Amino acid sequence: MCYHKQDKAAMAELSERYRAVMHDIGYQPTWYENGFDFKPSPLLTAEQPGEFQMMNWGFIPWWIKSVPEAIQVRLKTLNCISEEMWDKPAFRDSAREGRRCLIPCTGFYEWRWFNGGKVKYPYFVSVRNEPIFSLAGLWSSWTDKTTGEIRYTYTVLTTRANTLMEKIHNSKKRMPVIIPREYERDWLNPTLKPDDVNAFCEPAANDTLEAWTISKMITDRKVEDKDRPEICQKFEYPELTLLDS
Repeated sequence: MCYHKQDKAAMAELSERYRAVMHDIGYQPTWYENGFDFKPSPLLTAEQPGEFQMMNWGFIPWWIKSVPEAIQVRLKTLNCISEEMWDKPAFRDSAREGRRCLIPCTGFYEWRWFNGGKVKYPYFVSVRNEPIFSLAGLWSSWTDKTTGEIRYTYTVLTTRANTLMEKIHNSKKRMPVIIPREYERDWLNPTLKPDDVNAFCEPAANDTLEAWTISKMITDRKVEDKDRPEICQKFEYPELTLLDS
């Protein structure tokens, strides 16, 4: 699944790339984002395709009753299996109401497992020749009944892995849904039928992605500050050659 991503693009780069307005909404570029920190990201929605909005990762359905329940549910809603979005209670209303979004991204991180997960190697994955690309998502608005505050949240849609991601994310064999640049505005079309939406949720072609192993600094508890360029630099593991043989 996709719980770790990167968006290091500057505000001006995002505005130019998507031809969308970004006001001073608190956006901070990041080399590494852990979904379980539930941080805000700039998104484009079907309702406002020309203006970025900040929403927190970790989807909270509108019908959640309390803050403690919201805190618990977001642990399970960083991702949405696209094949289940129309029927799963947490996501079905947003899916049926066309609350789709584009999530700007400059890369994401996944782990390759060996020996039942006792040994694992981190990878950085990006789209070849696309410094900024779009993950597909759903968004929701939830009102805290104790304060009246409206919280906007999102989830990353996932699909079955392509051949490259089957090798890398070999535990669950999933990957995020990536919307090709030429179809981004189509994804935000509010009149899409379910079959049209499902057609977007296919694995990316293998030749569109590139990936490499990175340092285990990403999981080193002694390293507190992981939001820096070194996190996604190439790092070789000679033993992987033996494991692959």
